[in-house]
Amino acid sequence: MRTEILHLLKKSRPVPLSGEAIARRLGVSRTAVWKNIRSLQQMGYAISGSPRRGYVLLQVPDLLYPAELTARLNTKLIAPALSSICHLPSADSTNNVLKKMAEEGAPEGTVVVAEYQETGRGRMGRSWSSPAGKGIYYSLLLRPEIPPQKTSPFTLLAAAAVCQGISSVLPRLSPGIKWPNDVLLNGRKVCGILCEIKAETDLVHYLIIGIGINVNTGPEDLPPALRDTAISLKLANNGVEVPRAAVAAAVLQHFDELYQEYREKGAAPLLDRWRAYNVTLGRRVTIISPGDTFSGTARELDQEGALVVEGEKGKKRRFLAGEVILA
Repeated sequence: MRTEILHLLKKSRPVPLSGEAIARRLGVSRTAVWKNIRSLQQMGYAISGSPRRGYVLLQVPDLLYPAELTARLNTKLIAPALSSICHLPSADSTNNVLKKMAEEGAPEGTVVVAEYQETGRGRMGRSWSSPAGKGIYYSLLLRPEIPPQKTSPFTLLAAAAVCQGISSVLPRLSPGIKWPNDVLLNGRKVCGILCEIKAETDLVHYLIIGIGINVNTGPEDLPPALRDTAISLKLANNGVEVPRAAVAAAVLQHFDELYQEYREKGAAPLLDRWRAYNVTLGRRVTIISPGDTFSGTARELDQEGALVVEGEKGKKRRFLAGEVILA
């Protein structure tokens, strides 16, 4: 009922809407309307009300409530309904929360979003800075019926969706992808993606994709060691704050469209989308993987999403994972 009342207030504003009119449209009592208005106010929605004029929605909080996301979505597979999104004020890690939900049978397309992460994690076991109310921290649940060796394109899919989402909200920015899935702005990292999988030898049980985007993060919110290598959408946007819900919904929308495309046509279109944003191919790189370091020129992305690097004397090596340092 809160969501329905919120929808009516948004549609009516700036014109006041009486409690009686809301009650009549929803088929409930005016007392029920008042109680839900109070609940919305406690959630941070600025709603004024008077017996004579009715209710007016003055301001929407900068919080990633399911109602704020689904109002901007037209998805089929990812967050297809309000109940598909679990919103938390804080979590140790949205990936950890979603893992538990996946084990309990949560359906594909479930999304867990938190306003703050206590122990956000990135690739290679690194921590991810997650200041409260400054970024987007969410995880998506997929259950593709494929063997685990076919999951490499999903991390590339996520990176492409993030780039498309950022570009649709902030068209003057030019995000790029450093293989496999670091999203960069002005050569600095704005988004990290962590994919985790549970599978048997020949079948994926579930795949969890965690996405962390620095949206309104300032230099003071970043650890000192990252201030020269990280950036936020706000910093790239000349210091102008960016609506988090708009970006979060845009990324989910594009992820949904790319995932549908993958299911219909396979991985090839995803790889083309990734190539359109890449800042890796054609450049000198150093690949660091467990127990190994290899330098050369990044030549191509193969059909499985592996990076092909050409070293000295034309020797080529193929990498499915590793840390890339751009020369």
